[in-house]
Amino acid sequence: MQLKVSTFSNIPFVRLVLPFILGIVFCRYFPELQINWILFGICFLFIFLFVFQIIPALRSKYSLAPLWGIVLNIVLFISAFVLTSQYAVKKDFFVNSKSGYLLGEIIEQPTEKEKSIKTVLEIQAIRSNNEWLSTDGKVILYFQKDKKSATLKNGDRIIFEPALQEIENAGNPKEFDYKQYLAFHLITHQAYLKSANWKMISSKPDGGILLFADNLRKNILSVLVKYGFKGDAFSVTSALTLGYVNELDSEVKQAYISSGAMHVLSVSGLHVGIVFVVLDFLLFFMSKKKRLIILKTIIIVLFLWGYALLTGLSPAVLRAAAMFSFVVIGRAFNRQTNIYNSLSASALILLIVNPLMLFDVGFQLSYLALLGIVYYQPMIYKLLYFKYKIIDWIWALTSVGIAAQLVTFPLSLYYFHQFPNYFLISGLIVIPLSTLIIYLAMILFAISPWEWGATWVAKGLIKLVDLMNWSCQYIENLPGSVSKDIPFNLPLMLLFYLSLILVTLFIVYKKIIYLRYFLISIILILCFSIYKKINTLEQRKLYVYNIRGVSSINFIDGSKNVLFSDIVPQKTNMLNSLKGNWLMLGVGKERIIPFSQLKEQFLFTNLLITNNDNLFFKKNYFNFYGCRIVAIRDKFIILEQSTKKLDVEYIVLSNNVYMNISDILKVYNPSQIIIDASNSKWRISKWIEESKKLKVECFAVTNSGAFMADI
Repeated sequence: MQLKVSTFSNIPFVRLVLPFILGIVFCRYFPELQINWILFGICFLFIFLFVFQIIPALRSKYSLAPLWGIVLNIVLFISAFVLTSQYAVKKDFFVNSKSGYLLGEIIEQPTEKEKSIKTVLEIQAIRSNNEWLSTDGKVILYFQKDKKSATLKNGDRIIFEPALQEIENAGNPKEFDYKQYLAFHLITHQAYLKSANWKMISSKPDGGILLFADNLRKNILSVLVKYGFKGDAFSVTSALTLGYVNELDSEVKQAYISSGAMHVLSVSGLHVGIVFVVLDFLLFFMSKKKRLIILKTIIIVLFLWGYALLTGLSPAVLRAAAMFSFVVIGRAFNRQTNIYNSLSASALILLIVNPLMLFDVGFQLSYLALLGIVYYQPMIYKLLYFKYKIIDWIWALTSVGIAAQLVTFPLSLYYFHQFPNYFLISGLIVIPLSTLIIYLAMILFAISPWEWGATWVAKGLIKLVDLMNWSCQYIENLPGSVSKDIPFNLPLMLLFYLSLILVTLFIVYKKIIYLRYFLISIILILCFSIYKKINTLEQRKLYVYNIRGVSSINFIDGSKNVLFSDIVPQKTNMLNSLKGNWLMLGVGKERIIPFSQLKEQFLFTNLLITNNDNLFFKKNYFNFYGCRIVAIRDKFIILEQSTKKLDVEYIVLSNNVYMNISDILKVYNPSQIIIDASNSKWRISKWIEESKKLKVECFAVTNSGAFMADI
């Protein structure tokens, strides 16, 4: 289906959702606008629309017709802005409470961590001045792991002392913004509760469909356990059918990511579509009479949203459930549904319910992928013709994968900085297998009381899941399966999408002007890349990162990257918080040098270790383009000298070294003292207070985020 300008009158929801999305984005980046004036403006515009509609003289004049569209777009824009501002998470008054108690209900099934039990609690009331006041808000709670917390479940109500802390990022440059991610899910605070600081009020909630769905999911998962599913077979089947990902092993997850098949493990439109097809087939006998058709429509819509609820209400499932609901309802009333209209309508409804969903990566990727499939797949499929049906079917499936990747790869590179090179191969294997697995799983759940039949279905299902897991792991181990660490930022992503739009316009409308603009966009991409490369070669930077319990000093020289750190091979996951910064800086693979190697060495040994003739180190002393740094750590001994104090730019304090600032200043004259993340809170506070008294500049990375300096 080709979407041309002339067809826009037939897809009204596309025209409605665009200004609404623009209003959400505008509120996200310009939240300081006065809401009162906006509310006044929206009331005035609604009055204007009403007057315009009821006065025939105005309504009949064609010259005034465009005003309807203009005003409607403004109303949608302002409505989205106001709605988003209401959803923007603010500090609730219970956060600052230092006394009293909080009452709340667990709304997320508790999960066991290494040293705690984690869950999400919805605050319902606060006790202040001997009375309970109704309030709301969500918080993440970590319970002390013991027998008491092990019994917690979704729907339990507890009372606890308010010890909430605002969720903060580590402050490392280009690190995943966890604080913003939680804010989009309306969570801004967290707390750790010891057993003595909380009490169970009720293990039976007042009622709720979420608890019912969670219990139903547990019962269905117990069917898998009953019929021999365990290990990877259980985790993949539960993720594929029910969206239950808590049991997924990191190696299995990585295999699916590297092979380009991770989308099958997140319940999406494929899964909802299968549910729709099965229900439509089973209820075929209700397609003749009008009343039965309406009843069939109601049943299918209820089942679709029930399945969405059962799988956790992910953005992809919500989008698919809403879209199929429009298709079913339109079919019931003999209305031909337009896929773009259905997509836009589902997006508009979901964004009205929660406008912050627009910034969810899953929401963005799912809608882009489906738009790519709907628009580009027919164009790609027509490029080749195959006589034999099996080859034609393979090509049709391949064209779907190409269309989805064509539209989503710039966004994927922006968020994840990697690309699965064999996604076409994995798609040809995984999509048919996953479809068959979902059908068999539905049969297994339906006949589970019949043990003999269910046992044989379960055995076949396990074999198929094992085959799919093996296929993804095999593809992952192929040479060059994944292109990793691809530097890709927001301007580059926008330029790529601009190029895609322009080349599409040229293909559809055959106008040379679009080809010219496309070539200009390619030149802009090249110029941007050259500019970025020049900046990379000229950069000289020093970083002291905020990684909990770890010392880290990073020297960036052009594309060379040297990290002195306590990070050991067993803790390489800690490097993930630094990867984003390195990718944006365009530096090469990092050289990690343990602090244990800081000892007497000759200069040529320095060069062999660092691969940088502008960086020298000896014991705890560094010299980087004349910038002198002293790392004071462990059992560092300062030998007082009668000569002049040594001028240094930075002193880095690490590992709770037992030393006063006053003793350091007897020997060194630093421009700034940096306290890294390997020190205790008590020691950090002590050094900060002492630095203030001695009037020396002090920077604590645990309080202010990573330290960065251009050399």
